[in-house]
Amino acid sequence: MTTAIDGWIRQSQEKILSGAGVTLQDLDALRDLQNGGQQHLLYIWAEQDRIDSGVIAWNYFGPFDSEFRFDPKNECPYASAAAAMADGWRVVSFPGVEYPLENAHNQLGFEFILERYFQPGEGLNHTPHGQRQ
Repeated sequence: MTTAIDGWIRQSQEKILSGAGVTLQDLDALRDLQNGGQQHLLYIWAEQDRIDSGVIAWNYFGPFDSEFRFDPKNECPYASAAAAMADGWRVVSFPGVEYPLENAHNQLGFEFILERYFQPGEGLNHTPHGQRQ
């Protein structure tokens, strides 16, 4: 946990030096680290490399104790990576800049990876694979 808090402090210093400042979400993330929250990852594949682009596909990972009931109709709870950020998710990876391929109808899209720390038993209620039990 010390390494995670050190990383948070380093990121906060960079934000302050760049003039961006530390946000309430940053302080919430520090509290979660301090309280031993568990990391959850949200993968969003978007139509474009902008954070406000629509979601094509998504996946959600965390330290779940329960099984999931499959339901292919489960939609992403966020319309975009920006909407997830507004709900407290932090972007840890932006999509790489790539040239679009001609006639690439099977491409997944631009991948954003977001993280958020939750207390044990908390988190999103469902994944693309089904409801949490």
